[in-house]
Parts: sequence; structure tokens; C-alpha cells
Amino acid sequence: MTTALKSSIARLGNKLNDLKKDAQYLMVAIDLCDRYSRQVRTVFAEGPLLELSESIKVNGIIEPLLARPIGNGRYEIIAGERRMRAARMAGLKVLPLLVKDLDDEAAYRLHLAENNHRENLSTLELAVSVQRDVDAANGVLEKVAQQYNKTKSWISKMLAIARGGESMVELVEEGVTSDRAVLSAVSSLEQRSPEKAKALAEQLKAAPPKVNKRHITEGFMKADKTERTQQASSAGKGVSASKSSGTKANGKDQATAAEPAWRTKTTIERGNTEILIVVELSPHSRYASEFADLSKKYGKARLVMSERHPEQAYAVVQFGNTALHRRVYQADELRLLAVQ
Repeated sequence: MTTALKSSIARLGNKLNDLKKDAQYLMVAIDLCDRYSRQVRTVFAEGPLLELSESIKVNGIIEPLLARPIGNGRYEIIAGERRMRAARMAGLKVLPLLVKDLDDEAAYRLHLAENNHRENLSTLELAVSVQRDVDAANGVLEKVAQQYNKTKSWISKMLAIARGGESMVELVEEGVTSDRAVLSAVSSLEQRSPEKAKALAEQLKAAPPKVNKRHITEGFMKADKTERTQQASSAGKGVSASKSSGTKANGKDQATAAEPAWRTKTTIERGNTEILIVVELSPHSRYASEFADLSKKYGKARLVMSERHPEQAYAVVQFGNTALHRRVYQADELRLLAVQ
């Protein structure tokens, strides 16, 4: 487990504890507990519920449910419906509750926050658990896969998450995504190229919440693979041919080569001040061909207005009219020309 992952688990645990402040601990009859009327989770898989039910039969409910009083001696479960369902299956008659007086808006905010933090924490803790089991099995993935009733590929993804660094844990903590395929990809990329992992993470953060994060990640990884293949191919061919042709270039050819592959002027507001940002992409940039391909495929490139701008060392660029096709580039690749 990396230091970043360990710290993230601790922070998420603290956030969950913060939600329980000023709550009263009560043991309440399960028949007096109602599900939350605005529950965001609509499906509770039977298999995991049965597993949790069996655990509750042996260990009881370790983590109290969050609830609010709704009158007539009844309580609404703001966070913990899954545990309540499993408790009913296990035959429990009473539930441990942490009760807080909450209005509708506060209850909904707490419900969303608790679900989000718990889901993110569960992903990280599960990855750590898988890592421990793999270590105990001397690295035999097949054995651990059988224990979890999962494939070796699933085990490998969880191991990648367990090795996650800052870029990956930021995605989890900020609630950008808990998709294990995305997190494992970012973590794996971080092992090879921290800068690219950061770029992918920033692209995921810049995307609207409902955009498919896995699709963005797959596109980024595909482009990265293509780039590495091209670089390997170019390295093998050498540079002698380009040197020879370069000596024959006339002034017109040199002027053409100096033309930027892309340039944009964008005005942004900072308080009461308008700032003009002028950015261009060098024709010699390793991203020049990518810019050309993406522009041709999806539409004209433009700088995206966000908190992440070139004066802060990187920029978000959108191709076409949909936020699905966004890339994050370092400012030195985009050659920041002016901030006025």
C-alpha cells in the first residue's frame, strides 16, 4: 500500500466520522425503521446481501446506521439501507442507530455524502485487502481469484489500485470516479509516467459528471500507446535523412515549418479584470499529429474555460462541440505566448 493510498483511506474515514458528529446512539426496533424516501441506490444485489447477512449473524452490525426521527416513534434510515436489509435477512430485531435531527435538505446532503465517501473508501480498502491476500498467497493470483470468486484480471486491477499514487487517489477523494477499471488504468500509467497520469486525471476532472469516464480513459490510453509506438519507430529509423533534407530547405520551406500547428486567443475573467490568453501549438510538438487527427475527426480545437489554465502550467482543450473529446496539455507543449 502506497503512502498516498494510506493517507487517502485515513482522510475518507475522517470524513465519514465527521458526518456522525452530534448524533445520538440508540438501539431501535427494526420494525420502526423506514428506508430513506430519496434513496439514490435503486438496486441491491442479492448475492452481496446474503454475504453481508451471514456476516451480521456472526459479528452483528459493526457500523451503526445514520437515521433521523420522523415522528410517532419511527426513524428514517438516511445511510445504511443495505445493512438494514441484510439485518432483516439475518433475523435481527433491533438496529444500532446514530440519530440526528435533520431537515429534508440536510438529510439529502448527508445521504449523498455518506454514500459517496463509503463507496470510495470501500474501493480503496478492498484493494488493500486483495493486496494482503496476494502477499499471503505468495503472489499466486489464481488462488486469490478463487477466494474472491473473481477473475485474475479483476485481481490485477485491484492490485494496481493498491499501488495508486497521488493522481489516482485524488480522483477517488474528489468523487470524480470509483470505476475500478479507470482507477487501475490511472495507477498503472502513474508507475510509468506520472506526468501522463496527472494529465489523464485532470482530463477526467474536467469532464462533466455524467460523461463516461471509462470511455475517456480508454481513448487516452489508446492515444498514449500509439504515441509510444510511433516514438519507438522513429528512434529506430534515425535522423540522418531529416538532416540531409534540412540542409536543402530554402527560406520559404523554413517559414512554412515555423507556422504553428494551432493557435487560439481566449479571454477569461479574473474578478473584475479580463485576461487575454494567447496559446499556440508548436509544429514540432509531439502532439501536433494528435491535434490534427482529433480536429479532423471531432471538430475545431478550442481552449476550455475552467480553473485549469495555461498560466497554471496546463490547459484543457476541447475538440468539437462535446465535452467528451477533451485533452489536457502541459503549457510548454502549447507554447503560452501571452497573458495580458
